[in-house]
Amino acid sequence: MLKFSVRETPDLGDSQCWTWSGREWRCGESSIEPYDHPALVHEMITDGAVVAVVSAERGADDHRQRSSAPARLDGRTYRERLAEVRRSPLDWVVIELRNASAAISAGHWAVAPLYLAADGEWLHASWDLADLRRSCITDALVDREIARLLRLQHRYGHDTPWQGVHRLTERSTASWEAGSLALRYPPDAAHTRPRALRPGADVLDAYEELLGRALTRRRLRLEASAVELSGGMDSANVAAGLATLDGGEGVAACAMLLGGQARVQQIRRRRELIRSLGFAQDLSTDVMAHLPLNPAGRRARGDVVSPYDDPWTEAEEVMMDSVAAAGVQWSFGGTGGDELTSLRDDERPPGGAVHEPGPWTGPRTLAAVDGINEGIAPSPVLHDSTLLAFACRSPQFMRNGLWPVSPLADPDLIRFAEWLPRPWREHKALHRLRLARMGFSPETVHAPIPENFVHAMNAAMRRHVVPFLHTMVRDGGVLIDSGFVDGAGLAQTVVTESRKGPDDEMDRTLFQIASTEIGLRGPSSRGNE
Repeated sequence: MLKFSVRETPDLGDSQCWTWSGREWRCGESSIEPYDHPALVHEMITDGAVVAVVSAERGADDHRQRSSAPARLDGRTYRERLAEVRRSPLDWVVIELRNASAAISAGHWAVAPLYLAADGEWLHASWDLADLRRSCITDALVDREIARLLRLQHRYGHDTPWQGVHRLTERSTASWEAGSLALRYPPDAAHTRPRALRPGADVLDAYEELLGRALTRRRLRLEASAVELSGGMDSANVAAGLATLDGGEGVAACAMLLGGQARVQQIRRRRELIRSLGFAQDLSTDVMAHLPLNPAGRRARGDVVSPYDDPWTEAEEVMMDSVAAAGVQWSFGGTGGDELTSLRDDERPPGGAVHEPGPWTGPRTLAAVDGINEGIAPSPVLHDSTLLAFACRSPQFMRNGLWPVSPLADPDLIRFAEWLPRPWREHKALHRLRLARMGFSPETVHAPIPENFVHAMNAAMRRHVVPFLHTMVRDGGVLIDSGFVDGAGLAQTVVTESRKGPDDEMDRTLFQIASTEIGLRGPSSRGNE
């Protein structure tokens, strides 16, 4: 929610130094820029010895205006204000500036996590990794994080692909003093186990009540809101909750339309949801017209992209642009829904073995595999996969003027779902039964044809990914030159994939190689300047 560059000078904690420019706070060469959106409130306060910047999601009844000059508070009021922020059920970030030092802390949502880099007498931070590209040095990569990316074994933690560039994870704190940056993890968050239901308990009523609270915690304008209504159970339940707030009249629906056999079914199911829920308009994007790595997309154009960018960033960019053009500022989605109804580790059947390293696997990746689980964050309040999804998608929303809202990730809902007996969670029974009770058709509640992006990914692999990898094998790249990918093994794999028939499923790991390579080239291309 913030971007800042602060220089190690004695006046950082001097409230007289900081002024508001209309866009950012400035103190000499130092600057702090809050993300300008009505969903958020930003303020600068001081007790005379410390200057703090607060950036937080607005609660439903929060009508404060952004403060310009630092607000002077007595010591007790200053401490109480920060304590109030840190108790918030919504997202927040706090920076405290003292003489030539800074402390940064984050809440448990981490919707738009800060990335931090110390550079001599400077500390730089942003919710957009591209802003830290001068700190992204190709010769200083984090082996275990590259291995996680290439092997699709993502882990939530402070690591990024570059040494010296760190993600501020949920409830983490960062301290910067004498040019040195140190990050500290919080303790494990408390979680619970399934319980027996009380006789006569109405699970669906309780779910609807908690979802309603999650939807109305924040200050928002429904007439400036959209919901990503793919047709899946998660987004459909969020959409149904929004419709109960105002009959759906002011809310727009949006989605990426699939390719393949499921496309007609998805369109039909979405049409039923939109008609029944009464949404104002439908803003859909054809994913087949905007495939990953297509020549018109951000990655192929050479824009600075992140290795964490969503695989479908090209189609999402088109969808978000159309949504923003329609006046939307809040984007609701089903992120967190998979985790909400997931089975516990001790409820799942034994997992399959992790896939063996392919012939493209380089010596640095092989050497890092055993360390993939080292240095990761402790148990978070939200699910770690939800937090990784936020880190993946939030910057793209924000670049388009949208604030993402994920009500299914609400901690109260998480606790409720953790209490539910297994049958309520298995196969998303909670979500399906609610929609069935609302009267939706069997096809909408239980789609006969699985709706996923496999058809589109196979098309993208053949049209764009394999040709890119052919070029990478020929010309080299960051991953090959650094020893994470074996060039000869990759060439062999690319040839094998090129020979597959039109109905054969392509190897998804090859897309991950291409995406990681492009993500490293973009920021790192200027890192050595």
